[in-house]
Amino acid sequence: MFLPQNRRPRDQWGRWLVVKRNAIALAEKHGCRVADQPLYMSSVTDPYVPAERTLGLTRGILQALVAYQPRLLVQTRSPLVARDSDVLACFARVRVHMTIPTDCERIRSLFEPKAPPLRARWQALQCLKQAGLPVGICLAPLLPVADVHRFAETIARLDPQVVVVQDFHDAGGKPGADTGDRARHLLRQLHWTRDDYQRTVEILSRSLVLFQGEAGFFPPA
Repeated sequence: MFLPQNRRPRDQWGRWLVVKRNAIALAEKHGCRVADQPLYMSSVTDPYVPAERTLGLTRGILQALVAYQPRLLVQTRSPLVARDSDVLACFARVRVHMTIPTDCERIRSLFEPKAPPLRARWQALQCLKQAGLPVGICLAPLLPVADVHRFAETIARLDPQVVVVQDFHDAGGKPGADTGDRARHLLRQLHWTRDDYQRTVEILSRSLVLFQGEAGFFPPA
């Protein structure tokens, strides 16, 4: 909502969608620019928003880029990514990151009311793994966790290539990713503090190799 291109009121964030209907044509035209280069999909908008189910823009872009073989990192909260396993498998260097910031559906519904249920995300990761695709799990931002030991075991069983952890981000009033006031208020209501975050990370790190924040979003080699 803080991007300079956004001229809508900030309180409307999440209530509108701009469809770049020429995206596939542009990918076909300019795909050569990302040949063998790192490509992050995507940094601002989830590439698998619900409208993608019918629009197919992300799938079309991926199909257009196969010929150029970028080092592709896909970041999403949506199980819909599993639909494109066949196309993703055509990339020699690819990894799919799924955001699963908690083990508790009640917490998920409080902080991510419009996002897919956690169970569906785990199922999508299993489908991607079965298709032979490398996956990563993003605990970013890490939300309150009900059973951190069981959560760590669940993650470890999936054997992700990357596990990213991050606390709520504070941009210090500057443009860019930030945590909204409502989310911070929810944290206070749940009595989740920085100490709780650090304690949870310490337990997770006993059985998992964790990357902090941006360090975990390196492209596949």
